[in-house]
Amino acid sequence: MIIVNMLAASLIGILAGLGVGGGGLLVIYLTLVLGTEQLQAQGINLCFFIICSASSLCIHFKKRKINIRQILALAITGIVSSLLGAYISRNIDASLLRRLFGGLLVISGALAFFSKKKG
Repeated sequence: MIIVNMLAASLIGILAGLGVGGGGLLVIYLTLVLGTEQLQAQGINLCFFIICSASSLCIHFKKRKINIRQILALAITGIVSSLLGAYISRNIDASLLRRLFGGLLVISGALAFFSKKKG
């Protein structure tokens, strides 16, 4: 099972590096395949992606694909919003959290599938 988990983590890490949003995939894998509780899976996902994102960020930074001003503006809002999201996730029913997460994935997938590339 360790090899299967490592292969899944590798695939999800590659997709995250491509910007595909592997976070949703990791949570799905953890909950459906490994039977991890939703809130715990989301916590594991956060730790996994802090590490994976840092390595991808180095490559994007070297290629000068990073706008520091834009990142700082987004980070301030993101930090406040993530604190609110963490508070909400700790105070709602786990089954509701799972359904909300699933709904978000469906909506995100539909938007990605049906949106037309701009530019």
